[in-house]
Amino acid sequence: MYCKNCGRLLDDNAAFCTTCGAKTQNEYSNDSPSFGFALLGFFFPIVGLILFLVFESEKPKRAKSVGKGALTGFIIKVVLTIVLVILYITSVVALLGGIGDTTTDDIDDYLFEQQSEEELLENYADVAFGKFNIKNNGYYNTTSLNITVTNTADKQYTYYITIEACAADGSRLDTDIIYADRLNAGQSIKLTAFEYVDEEKLNDFKNATFKVLDIQQYSY
Repeated sequence: MYCKNCGRLLDDNAAFCTTCGAKTQNEYSNDSPSFGFALLGFFFPIVGLILFLVFESEKPKRAKSVGKGALTGFIIKVVLTIVLVILYITSVVALLGGIGDTTTDDIDDYLFEQQSEEELLENYADVAFGKFNIKNNGYYNTTSLNITVTNTADKQYTYYITIEACAADGSRLDTDIIYADRLNAGQSIKLTAFEYVDEEKLNDFKNATFKVLDIQQYSY
């Protein structure tokens, strides 16, 4: 192989002329696009940029492939970041909008949970106890405690009320739950509790006192 600049005979694998220093056709003989480097640049754009600068002077084709991979990867990451930011902002706005749509019923239910049983009975419901009855049907004794529940709130509520029966010494005899379903404002309902009392507790129940142990309210 001869140097195109000075005509000196050169080795066939020489990249530069040893006399004048001119570049030969072999300068880029090992240069070719690389899918592997392009893929590396795609996933790691910073690494791709560094490789592009390294290969740029000696292997421009390889530098070009890794540069394209890095640029493509960078653009895709920017687009995905923008999309994620938009989705995040949208979700935050939706969440804040949901908070802003909190209804009056939700607020009432929250306030209801923060009050004591005494406050609830004063502001939401009235529970009136009748007489505890014991009757013998000829075979066994039947029992009942008549209770009237009145919704004293200004809108419809459902009440779950736990009733406690206490002996004369204050000890608990038993508990029962009554259910007042969807009472309108000012509406009353008559319910019955303690319909099945053990025979051994009957004498204590005759002198028992009854009170509201727990009350839960729900709106629909």
